[in-house]
Amino acid sequence: MGDRGESAAEHWEAPFGTDQIHVAFALFASNEIALDTAREAAKQAYHEIGGISVQYHMDVGMMPDGRTHLGFRDGISNPYIDGSPFPPAFGHEGPVKSGEFLFGYPNESGQIMEGPSPAPLGHNGSYLSLRKLHICAAAYRRYVQEKATASLSAERIGAKMVGRWPSGTPLALSPEEDDTRLSEDESRINVFSYADDPKGFKCPISAHVRRAFPRDSLQDQVVDVNIHRLLRRSTVYGPALTKGVLEDDGHDRGIIFAGICTSLIRQYEFIKTEWLNGGNFVGLSTEQDPVTGNKDGEHTFTIPAKPLRHRLKEVPEFSITRGGEYFFIPSLTALRWLAEQAGQGPSDL
Repeated sequence: MGDRGESAAEHWEAPFGTDQIHVAFALFASNEIALDTAREAAKQAYHEIGGISVQYHMDVGMMPDGRTHLGFRDGISNPYIDGSPFPPAFGHEGPVKSGEFLFGYPNESGQIMEGPSPAPLGHNGSYLSLRKLHICAAAYRRYVQEKATASLSAERIGAKMVGRWPSGTPLALSPEEDDTRLSEDESRINVFSYADDPKGFKCPISAHVRRAFPRDSLQDQVVDVNIHRLLRRSTVYGPALTKGVLEDDGHDRGIIFAGICTSLIRQYEFIKTEWLNGGNFVGLSTEQDPVTGNKDGEHTFTIPAKPLRHRLKEVPEFSITRGGEYFFIPSLTALRWLAEQAGQGPSDL
C-alpha cells in the first residue's frame, strides 16, 4: 500500500491497525444541536447493549466552502451507479454497474460478487476502506510558493498538481485560468475528457485527479477503468490553516477517506498502489501522485509545456497516513435481520 516512513503502520494512531476495532459508527447531522441529540441516542443504545466500549472517536465535517485543507473544492467526481434513481450531482460520467459497489448484482465484468455469508447478511452490502490522512497544508503552501516563477504562479502549480483549479474547474476544460462560470455550472464541472490531451499539456498526466480516475487516458491500453472505480464518501477534520500562514501551527488536520466497493483488491488497493503510487501506467515510472503519493524515487512532478517542460523536484509528502481499517457495510435489510437474530424486532431499527 506504500505506507512507509511516517505513514508506516508502526506510527499509526492507536487503535488503528490493531484487533481492538470491530465496528465503525458514523453520525450525520445538519447542525450541532441535531448532532448532540444523535450522539446522546447512540450513547444510550450502546450502554444498553453492554460489552461495547468506544475506542476512538473523531469530529469531522466539510468546511463551509466545501474545500479541503489544500484549498481545493472536493467531492465533485463520483461514479453514477447504473439503475440508480438519483442523478449524479455533477454532470454525467457514464454509468457503472451496481455490482462494483453492492454485493449480489452483476459488475462490469458480468460477474455477481457475493458478500459475506449467510446470504441475508451479505446481500446489498459493501466493503469500506477507511483511512485517516494527515494533510501537511503549510508544507504544501511553502512548496508551491518556492517553486513559483514569473510564468508559473503558485496557484497554477497547485492546479497542475491537482488537475483542477481551487474552485473545482477542471484543467481539461480551462487549462489557462480558473473559470468560475464552469465551477458554478453543475452540469459541466465534471463532464470532460482527456482524449484531446494525450501528452498532458492541459492537465498533466501525473495530476492527482487524472491518476485517481484516468477516464479515457488509457484508451490505447487494454484497461477498463470502470472495474477500478470507487464510491467515495470522504470528509475533512481539523481546523483550517489560517490564510497566508506558511509554518505548521501544530494542529492535526486532514481527510477521512472512505471508499466503498465490492473488491478491495481490484478497486481500492489497485488505485492506491498502481495509479497513485505507481507510474508505469502513464509512462512516468519515477513519479507518484504529487498530492497523495508516498514520494519514493526521485520525488519529481512533470508539467508538460512547450517548448520545454517544467520538472518540479524534491516534492515533499503532503499526505501522511495516520491509520486505516477495512469494514463490511451491511444493508438496512441485513441490520434488521441481525436484530431479529438477537431477539429484537425489526421496529427497533
